[in-house]
Amino acid sequence: MASRKEEAADAAIAGADLERPLAGEDPGSDSLGEAQRWVAVYHHLVELEQHLFDTLAFHIPTMPDSAKREAEETNLPVLSTQLERFRHRLAYWQKRRDELEAQP
Repeated sequence: MASRKEEAADAAIAGADLERPLAGEDPGSDSLGEAQRWVAVYHHLVELEQHLFDTLAFHIPTMPDSAKREAEETNLPVLSTQLERFRHRLAYWQKRRDELEAQP
């Protein structure tokens, strides 16, 4: 059984994989409806991660030094990585949606 530390490390590694799809996501789908659905899903995830990142960044300057250092060294990088991944996946699905919409 994996320890909490191992689970957290695995989650951080998985979160950094730009190409890792979400459960149920089929990047090869030819369905316009599916492409539109994933654009919406990733749009929401980008908004959420950006909000979390911005909120943390806003509060960091008021934190005690130890808390500030921890947030800057662990929390911000994890959120930034997730945000990058979700933006990457959103761009993929926007492009895929546009391709499918252009088909006769």
